Amino acid sequence: MEVGGKVLGFVRPLALPEWGLYRVEGIAPLGLEALDLEALSQTLEGVPGVEKAHPNYVLDVLKTPNDPFYPYQWHYPAINLPQAWDIEDGRSRQVVVAVIDSGIKKQHPDLAPVLLSGYDFVSDPQRSGDGDGRDPDPEEPLGTGSSYHGSHVSGTIAASTNDGVGVAGVSWGAKILPVRALGAGGGSLADIYEGLLWAVGLDVAGVPRNPNPAQVVNMSLGGPVPCPDFVQEVIDRANQQPQKPIIVVAAGNSQDDARNYAPASCAGVITVGATEYRGYRAYYSNYGPQIDVMAPGGDTTVDRNGDQLPDGVLSTVWDEYSDQPSLDFMQGTSMASPHVAGLVALMKARNPNLGLGEVLSILKQTARPLNDQACTGWPHDRVEVNLSGSDCGAGLVDAYRALQMVAGGGGGPGPGPDFQIQLSPASLTLAPGQSGQVTVNILGSGGFNGSVNLSLEGNPPGVSGAFVPNPTSSSSTLTLTVAGTVSPGTYSLRVRGVSGSLVKEATLGLTVSTAPPPSRPTVRGAYVFALYLTPDEEDIDPDRSKYVRIDRDGNSAPYSIPNLEGGKYVVVGWKDANGNQDVDEGDYLGVYMDNRGDYRVIPPKGGVDFALELMVSSFGTSSDRARVRDWVQKVWRRP
Repeated sequence: MEVGGKVLGFVRPLALPEWGLYRVEGIAPLGLEALDLEALSQTLEGVPGVEKAHPNYVLDVLKTPNDPFYPYQWHYPAINLPQAWDIEDGRSRQVVVAVIDSGIKKQHPDLAPVLLSGYDFVSDPQRSGDGDGRDPDPEEPLGTGSSYHGSHVSGTIAASTNDGVGVAGVSWGAKILPVRALGAGGGSLADIYEGLLWAVGLDVAGVPRNPNPAQVVNMSLGGPVPCPDFVQEVIDRANQQPQKPIIVVAAGNSQDDARNYAPASCAGVITVGATEYRGYRAYYSNYGPQIDVMAPGGDTTVDRNGDQLPDGVLSTVWDEYSDQPSLDFMQGTSMASPHVAGLVALMKARNPNLGLGEVLSILKQTARPLNDQACTGWPHDRVEVNLSGSDCGAGLVDAYRALQMVAGGGGGPGPGPDFQIQLSPASLTLAPGQSGQVTVNILGSGGFNGSVNLSLEGNPPGVSGAFVPNPTSSSSTLTLTVAGTVSPGTYSLRVRGVSGSLVKEATLGLTVSTAPPPSRPTVRGAYVFALYLTPDEEDIDPDRSKYVRIDRDGNSAPYSIPNLEGGKYVVVGWKDANGNQDVDEGDYLGVYMDNRGDYRVIPPKGGVDFALELMVSSFGTSSDRARVRDWVQKVWRRP
């Protein structure tokens, strides 16, 4: 029989009635790998008398690690990881994964072989628990009430695998760069994001340069605030590093819209929500248009798989009572994020040139979408929302399909030119008559270099948008205008991008408030403080600190603080907007930081410019902000 220019020779009948085995004649066995057997089978099905045809694939045993507790890691088969390991297990090329978290237990036998020298960025000795501030030892100390979160996250990414000990990691060959930025009660923005800059190879004042810049960064942390400008700037700088680092972040565990949390709401990251054993969204996981993909985060309150153990994610921890290495089940988007970070490490091992656009495109194209019921997560007595499938991003990652699409290792051709759209911010709150701006980023992949024509879709009457520039191949600024006639409410808009046959969309949330927010007051009456830092830089000396009053109208004003002593200062602005003589909610406060996030100023430095920010109820949730607020209060009330 001749089909599609190929001669098929009959070999023998098969055990199934009316099925037979045929061989493509005249081609050596190794040459068969170059044939598109799927296409040949489809052509054959078009021949009269042929009902079905299928390639006679050669199957092999899936790579299975011998770690004794691997059978309890149900979360790996959930993303087709065993099949993926047959394509790439991470040992073909070393990939460095930074874990910005609570530190590490270096003695754990599943972690010790995969660790690089990291750094402890916790600057507050009271928070660090190890008796000092920043130091070269990212060890998480005993006695701090820790759950050993950083060790658990690290084990999921790259626990020493196939060594007959403990559990398996997603990547068998990745190296962990531990960056300790969380201590007792969390971590400050300055510590976390200076840790990120250091992790990817950028200089941080007072810290030796990192000799092993990360290609992947995992941040299983966050707070209830939309992405601050400072954080976005740090992420943007990190993404510009030559090794093209990929930053993977947890969506948050508040069963809320991820647009209200950072770094989950920042542009330039991969935001990961959590699923449980059934593949449903875990009841606690954040959701919404900011979610890129989902990964197993577990649910320790149930045992749906019948193994008599909680359905959490099993990984490495430390038993504080016996002071011995241990394993434990945990749940959270903190556990989902390292699955994706580990998968990205496998992708980078296969092709180190992959950037954010390519990685995000592959993960989204190969993910398995969640339907409305699966994304909502019911039936579950703690689910309080009704969601659509799109609220869970592209769906549950599929490691096998993702690695199949990665070029550079015999796994088939990579994806063709493509792009994704990311919005920063992904939501706006405007009053009737107001305008706001959104940055629209075009993330190209597969060699995409075309222009994208942008348009605003789904906008109600009275809401209009203008893109500058348009078209664009990199980024554009969308100015959204709300007419005075628009009714208050919440609207779901779409930013559409078209380039040839490619059409992509990103969801933009718009809340039209009932009244305009209070206007920013004039700077008249504001004070600028030069707060003198003590030698350990952990407190200020009120007696050496000075301040001046601004007596000029307008939104900005020059200032000068004369007669400062030699030393280091923190420069802070404050306006007592509510007039109660306290530095509190309703006032405006601002702190100077340079473009590296360093707040220290040595006179007679000029150009110390900064903006005042309205203090709301969540303002003091950052320990650094609370400390600055207390410092200003201390100087203001000085006798």
